[in-house]
Amino acid sequence: MRPVFEDFHLLRMEGNYEYPRHQHTNYEVILIDRGPYRCELNEEEITLRDGQVLMIKPGDWHQDHLRDGQRHYVVHFRLAPAFPGAPVTALFRADVRGSEQICEGNYSRSKYLLGELRHEAKEGALHSPSVQDSLLEALFWRIARGLPEKVLSEAFRKLPQVVVTREKIVRIFHRHLRGNPTVLELAADAKMSPRHFTALCARLFGGGPARCLLELKLRRAQEMLRRRGQSVKEVSNALGFANPYHFSRAFKRVHGCPPSQL
Repeated sequence: MRPVFEDFHLLRMEGNYEYPRHQHTNYEVILIDRGPYRCELNEEEITLRDGQVLMIKPGDWHQDHLRDGQRHYVVHFRLAPAFPGAPVTALFRADVRGSEQICEGNYSRSKYLLGELRHEAKEGALHSPSVQDSLLEALFWRIARGLPEKVLSEAFRKLPQVVVTREKIVRIFHRHLRGNPTVLELAADAKMSPRHFTALCARLFGGGPARCLLELKLRRAQEMLRRRGQSVKEVSNALGFANPYHFSRAFKRVHGCPPSQL
């Protein structure tokens, strides 16, 4: 799972305004710079002070009671799966109350990240979207750890263990990059049954062990060709392909061009 930046606003109020009640389609972070900030979230009245953060989730009904002199940052984002086809992990429990979506602690220091998001939005440079996603990721995890554990979805609470398991399996694949192991051999290295190992790879990486290992080999091949200047034959032999033709065909299928063009 990864947060993907959508847009950013810094709202400075001059006068009072009731923003119409609306339903959110994605996540919204509201960080209060100068409060108090008041709103209605899912029919519950909420007040936030300076430095507090409210995390609004998809499906929430929200109405702002904006007052003269207040100022707050707004960031919209969505949560994307770790790989295509994977389910998106929900952040909150389905029955969470609006007041439980207030993050514990003071997030005044996070205004630096928001300022950088604003700068990149104005700059509009070549890699600004990538920089914004990176800044948002840091902001998201800083805020998420301030949410009470009881309000988080079960899948989200399990994410740390999922990350550990993913890293363990990736290390196993790395140990076998230069060979052509069977699923039985990979599963034995992971101390799992072949069936469980195959199901785990599908759930965590979106494909079976053979496909995962091949994709990792081809990423390593790309690095060897570009950065180390090795020949197609050298890379093919080093990564355990049957011959350079087999390697070139697999490489082109994944990367869209033969390895000789790198």
